[in-house]
Amino acid sequence: MDKKAHLMIDKSRSHQALVKNYAAHDYVNHGIKEFVRGDAHVNTTESFGALLERTKQGVFHHLSELHLPRYLDEISFRWNHRIPDKEIIKRGKKKLIYKPMPVIDMLSSLLGNAFGRQLRRTINGGIISPST
Repeated sequence: MDKKAHLMIDKSRSHQALVKNYAAHDYVNHGIKEFVRGDAHVNTTESFGALLERTKQGVFHHLSELHLPRYLDEISFRWNHRIPDKEIIKRGKKKLIYKPMPVIDMLSSLLGNAFGRQLRRTINGGIISPST
């Protein structure tokens, strides 16, 4: 984990183990109907979780524990390659609406980082790490 990053969570006990991996953290308490406090909120986390669930249902259908890091890498790549589409004002606050980056731009970014990397297949068509 990035010790410089700032973690924003709700008061769920399941999130408390994550706190030690971050330089700082804020939380909101949904139990007392607190959903935002200053800059602390969990909307981004919940939005990423929703993207993960939609991808699981629509593309992968199953996420194996063995390849979970690869699934998360792909979903993170898609998340990080969104572009702002429009800005709306909702209840007096500005909100950005994102759309996916054009595929050709995503491929350019992906291939630019692929130099010197390898992906190998097993006899049965599985994926193995070059280090094994």
